[in-house]
Order: sequence, then structure tokens, then C-alpha cells
Amino acid sequence: MSEYPDPVPGGPPPDPDRYRTVRRRKPIVTIIIMVLCIGVYGFGRLWSELESTLIFAPWLGEEQAYRFLGSAFLHADFWHLIFNMYALWLVGQALEPVFGWWRFAALYLLSAIGGNVAVLALADPTGASWATFVVGASGAVFGLFGALFILAKGFSRDTTPLLVLLGINLILGFILQGISWQSHLGGLLIGLVVAFLFTRTRSTWINAVSALGVLLALAGTAYFIYS
Repeated sequence: MSEYPDPVPGGPPPDPDRYRTVRRRKPIVTIIIMVLCIGVYGFGRLWSELESTLIFAPWLGEEQAYRFLGSAFLHADFWHLIFNMYALWLVGQALEPVFGWWRFAALYLLSAIGGNVAVLALADPTGASWATFVVGASGAVFGLFGALFILAKGFSRDTTPLLVLLGINLILGFILQGISWQSHLGGLLIGLVVAFLFTRTRSTWINAVSALGVLLALAGTAYFIYS
């Protein structure tokens, strides 16, 4: 992945001489998210009510909308946390220098919310899925993978390995118990959409409006379902 500042697909090709001495920017947002997830996990071992406060289920989201995002910082167990943080670190340190801190944060948070909106949209109000609890950052991480795909296509890179990886993980969500394929699918779709919008222009205002538009669309979808 290129280390040039703001290397957005579709823009003018970067000048290697200009950026020869540019130092790699630390993925601050990625690190902050990891610290928050680890902190929430550790604090949850001490205060058991934290999980019940943040966990998401379709029947809980109508009155407590903060759960659409809060549950992304919870993890079921130690290995669930480790696998998600490892994936977040690998993809985050590649994407954050490209998008910049606030675009990357928006991408991650919107993908997290999108994962839970998909859980809501695909749940049966009369079945067990309406009361099924969902936790974890995997929906947001899948959104990052979607963004990585958009960047790879924009830079004319081979996306076959990434598609294979995404395909395997999506299939596992249908096969293995305890994995929310709905969250993975929703996060992936939102990641694709947000990354596509962010790579169409470098305008901060247009990107901000685009992110707000996606957020309003997700909120509107949830409101419509609950109505």
C-alpha cells in the first residue's frame, strides 16, 4: 500500500520524489479502537453489567439505539477479541494512512452500525433471531475489508486473494454456530459504499456529507423496520 498522503484513486499520480522523505503516519485511530476494545473487554471482566448495557439484539435497539454501535466494542471471549484485533491491526494500518484519520474513523463506525442494521433487517420479529444477541467488531472489520477491495480496484491491483478471503469468511458465517453472517454482510456492504464515496473526490465537505448521508440512511432503515 502506498504511503503517499491522500493517494485517492482517480486523482493525479503521486510524485515519488516529492514524498521520498515522508514518514509513515501512525494509525492513531486504529490504535485507539484497539485500546477501547481491549479496555471494554477487561472492564467487562470486572463489571458484568457492562455487557448487558452494550450488547445488541433487534428487540433492544428500538429503545436503546446506542447499542447499534456500542456492541462493536464488546467481545464474547478472549479469542474472539484477539482474532478481531489482529485483523483490525493488519487492515487498519494499511487503510488509515490512505484515508486519513477522520475518514477511517467514519468508515469503521459506519460499518459497525451497518452490521447491526443488517442483523435487524434480516431478523424475524416473530422468531428467535429477534432476541439473538450480537457482539464484536467483526462487522466493522468486514467493512474495512470492503474498503480495501475498493482501493485495490482503484489502484488496479489483483483483488483475487482478497475476494477468496472474504468468500471463505462469509461462508464460515453460514456454517459455524455463533457467527453472525448478517453482521459480516452488512458491515461489508457499508464499507464498500463508504469507501466508494470517499474515493470519488478529495473534498472534505463532500466526504463529510457522504458519511452523514450513509448514517441517515442506516438510521432511516432502522426506523422504518421498527415502525
